[in-house]
Amino acid sequence: MYEANKELLRRAWAAYDHGDIDAFSACLTDDWREYDLLGQSEGVQEGFTSMDAHRIAFPDKSTEIVDIIAEGDFVVTNTITRATHTGQYLDLAPTGLKTVVYVISIHTIRDGRITKTVEANMGSGIYQQLTGRPAPEGQDNIG
Repeated sequence: MYEANKELLRRAWAAYDHGDIDAFSACLTDDWREYDLLGQSEGVQEGFTSMDAHRIAFPDKSTEIVDIIAEGDFVVTNTITRATHTGQYLDLAPTGLKTVVYVISIHTIRDGRITKTVEANMGSGIYQQLTGRPAPEGQDNIG
């Protein structure tokens, strides 16, 4: 079970990086929610919108799973996402700048799919790396 849960997370990250909505969707429950440290959440459709925006702005986006730990219905991932800003991102025209985002996530698994994700961004998010200022309120600033 633990290895299957770890493999599920590997598939989900790969699908997200490649912008593969069908493969990413297959990893999630219909009621999946993602939360950040402020308690803000997004559901499946918002996840797809975010994934598309990232693929347009950062077509070379690549996430490395540095550590992955499974226990019970939980999988914890420590990831590093690297990307080059070559497309429109929020209100930012392409800059050509490289970004690196460090994230620790706790994923809850139900019936072989991810049902909840809680993420903690460790350091500056993408927007802040590109501009030197925090992302506009309510806007994505993670990887």
